[in-house]
Amino acid sequence: MGLFRKKKPPTALTRDQALACTPVRNNVVNWEILDSGVVRVEYMLVLKPILKSIFERFGNTPAETPTRKLELDALGSQVWQMIDGSRTTAQLIEEFARLHRISNQEAEQSITLFLRELGKRGLIALG
Repeated sequence: MGLFRKKKPPTALTRDQALACTPVRNNVVNWEILDSGVVRVEYMLVLKPILKSIFERFGNTPAETPTRKLELDALGSQVWQMIDGSRTTAQLIEEFARLHRISNQEAEQSITLFLRELGKRGLIALG
């Protein structure tokens, strides 16, 4: 019976593979630099199929796709602007560590967590 088979989890990247990846911004995402120097990102919210079906059943289909706005702090804004499609994750980490005079290990933890969160929201992809 194929109905209740467990899905195999996607294979995770090794640390070396992840550091060699190049983060690329999603070109559908709109973003701007505010007067305060922080970045505001506006992106479309992807509704899960079950939510779509609930909306359809009650006749509340949204006229347009809902959007979300995310304001990054100063450090997040700096990393966002460094993501240009040419730097690898390792290069972003090295540059961030150099600019803020922190160890590469601290920078790696911060940057990878930040990139993971951006990826979950569909704001970036790793190439």
